[in-house]
Amino acid sequence: MKTRKKRQRLSRKVREEKRDRLSELPDCVLIHMMEFMDTKHAVQTCVLSKRWKDLWKQLTTLVFDTFFFNKVVNFRKFVSQVLSKRDGSISLLNLKFTPRGFTQPYLLNRVMKYASCHNVQQLTIFVNLNNKPSFDFRPYIFSCDTLTFLKLSVSTQDPSMIVLPEYLYMPAIRTMQLESVTFTAYGRDYAEPFRYCPVLNTLILAGCSLHSDQNFLRISNSNLSNLTLDGTYQEEFFQIDLCTPNLTFLKLSGHIDKPIIGSPNLSLLEELNIESRTSYDNTELLIISWLQGIRNVKLMTVSLSALDIILQDLSKPLSAGLQPPRFHQLKSLMVKKIPYKNLSDDRLRRSLKYLLQNSPLAILDFDYDE
Repeated sequence: MKTRKKRQRLSRKVREEKRDRLSELPDCVLIHMMEFMDTKHAVQTCVLSKRWKDLWKQLTTLVFDTFFFNKVVNFRKFVSQVLSKRDGSISLLNLKFTPRGFTQPYLLNRVMKYASCHNVQQLTIFVNLNNKPSFDFRPYIFSCDTLTFLKLSVSTQDPSMIVLPEYLYMPAIRTMQLESVTFTAYGRDYAEPFRYCPVLNTLILAGCSLHSDQNFLRISNSNLSNLTLDGTYQEEFFQIDLCTPNLTFLKLSGHIDKPIIGSPNLSLLEELNIESRTSYDNTELLIISWLQGIRNVKLMTVSLSALDIILQDLSKPLSAGLQPPRFHQLKSLMVKKIPYKNLSDDRLRRSLKYLLQNSPLAILDFDYDE
């Protein structure tokens, strides 16, 4: 009798050990767990059992990365199959598309169209495009009502491959990062793409260009508080017109060659970061023009290259009629060293004297970490 009870207990223990507790969880919990996987691995769960067969079709996050594929052609087929078989009645929260190597234009357009049609909220795209003049870019995402976050990074020698619409009608967008795209307009000599993005808060532009018919880029947005402009070697010269009265943070970096037009209202700007460098012998005022409309900045970071450009600006005839900076509320000025750039003690002293001549409360510090 005791032996039989012992066998029953052992049998019950074995059954407990073999019990699939994971599959007993509710669908919503399993799907939430799958959201943290690369989409390839999430789809592979369909072979576990009948219970898992179609769960992946309810994913609200799709992550497409060629890292998990040994052949690019297999990656393309997989992306197409997922977009075809996923439950289209379920909205997307997040989509990431990061293929390696050259991206087929049709696949990029399909991913963006799918995201837009399925109410995507966050979209991240990193693509490498070759120089195919026949590429017909379809800007589906730039009229998406639900998108709150967009990061579109394009690696190409020809930014004109990605020409954005004249206006971006994106009522929910809060954060936007664009790299190597071209802005355009019709019937005007300037582009003003962000006018109809009413809640845009953070904007990052890297290596962006203007269509040949435009002379300057107008960044017009009363809600914008955080702006980063990052230049590259490939960009053509154009000016910036800022209509951003609520801007609190501004960063200029890279090979910036874009002076500002006039003296914009930057009365709320509290933090300024200038890490610009340039290889151009330009007659425009590349940095001093930006400083004219700034009065209430409290924190400032400048690179050695930026200080060198300031001295170059001061030697140009256009600087003669400009007022020196008046940073009465400046609390901290950080000088940052960047690789492959040095500045003589004399030039360093002269540039700092110019910046701090009306800043009695500022503390000077140096960040020279390699």
